[in-house]
Amino acid sequence: MTHLRIFLSLLFVCSLASLDAYGGTAQHALREREIKKGANIIAKLRRIEQLTEVAPDFESYKELIAKLYPDLFIEAADLREGDLKTDLTTAVFLYDEALQKFHDSDRAELNCKDEMRAVYAKLCASPQNNTTPKMLWARARLHTRWAVAVVDYNLGIRDAATTQTIDEMERERARDLALAEKAVETLKALEQEVCAYSSLREFEEKKALATVPFERLSKDVEDALLKVDLILNDLPRSPLFYSLYHARNSYCDGLFWWQKSYRQKEMVVNVNHFNRPDELKTLNLDASTVNYTIAINWRNAINHTRQAVSIIEA
Repeated sequence: MTHLRIFLSLLFVCSLASLDAYGGTAQHALREREIKKGANIIAKLRRIEQLTEVAPDFESYKELIAKLYPDLFIEAADLREGDLKTDLTTAVFLYDEALQKFHDSDRAELNCKDEMRAVYAKLCASPQNNTTPKMLWARARLHTRWAVAVVDYNLGIRDAATTQTIDEMERERARDLALAEKAVETLKALEQEVCAYSSLREFEEKKALATVPFERLSKDVEDALLKVDLILNDLPRSPLFYSLYHARNSYCDGLFWWQKSYRQKEMVVNVNHFNRPDELKTLNLDASTVNYTIAINWRNAINHTRQAVSIIEA
């Protein structure tokens, strides 16, 4: 029994050593069930990949996407959090986004200067990816390739191509954190300008919605969201992405409602606005309810930003 325990201990240590060479922690290890799920999703993504290699027409692409979606979304969402889920989910979203933007190929050229990561900038600069759908397909293929490497590595394939792809993916995960830190910095600047309350009672006592005038906050939110959106465009679909995405949307929603209550206040003091319809009355909402909704959005934005910080620091 003692020898068996020693053997199992050594086996466990060897497994950790192998994982350490891969990504530094045991979180990269996949269960057999996860490997099978991942391989199944990859097989479906390969079908899309094969079609996009021959520059399909809209109807052909739409038909294939309709066959595979929404099942691909559901299957990817069912994976355990980790690199495999991040890259497969990202690829799934990118192929769907390409369908939504298929006709963008008839409009403006790609703006590669806004790319915030080198691997995407390289794809954008390629003449083969000279339209929005083609660029999105190229990104999807990249994330699929990373997912394939994760599956292969867990199946015991340790050749140079696999390990190099794993290394590339790990570098990009580090880049994810660096980009997210910039987004957090931008969002935290907004945090200093809004008033968030822990309860309705606290809100009713203080009532303030911001520490700066509406006009300034409106401009600052607009500028901040432009910066955050550029970062989100280059982040894969991971818990970190969604924390930042929800923080961004909470600020956007809060400002949306404040514009409505602010306009109502303008109507009271400005005779020139008498002919403008009262949006809150049209929606059957009173100002106090809307203002508390604004404060809740600020609080949600701050909480989501803190979630992002926790993920970065983990």
